[in-house]
Amino acid sequence: MTLYDYLHNTKDWETTVWDKDYDMETYFYKADNENKMDDWEKANYEFAKLLTITEFSSDGLTVNMAEVIENKITELKKADLFIICEIDPIMADINNILAGCVSEEWFTEFVNVLKGKEVK
Repeated sequence: MTLYDYLHNTKDWETTVWDKDYDMETYFYKADNENKMDDWEKANYEFAKLLTITEFSSDGLTVNMAEVIENKITELKKADLFIICEIDPIMADINNILAGCVSEEWFTEFVNVLKGKEVK
């Protein structure tokens, strides 16, 4: 099951998410109305579609976030989104990325690269 499927079907507004390989914690939110999402929310939901849930617990979910990102390192390097485009520094900053410390445009491009779209 993907994180998107879970968010789409859960009654919970907020879901705690951990990565299966890295010590990190972030939060994903259920959309009130998927037809009225802004670009950030759309990109976040597209990101959630890429993440497979590997473990459920009463406190949250574990997903394969680092694996998804690492599988696209070459493409991320071409997109020139990171100063150091390696999995460790990206995962060290992923909480800031998901918390909105990047622009909607940057985040959308990041997710598009992860989805396999051509870089600009």
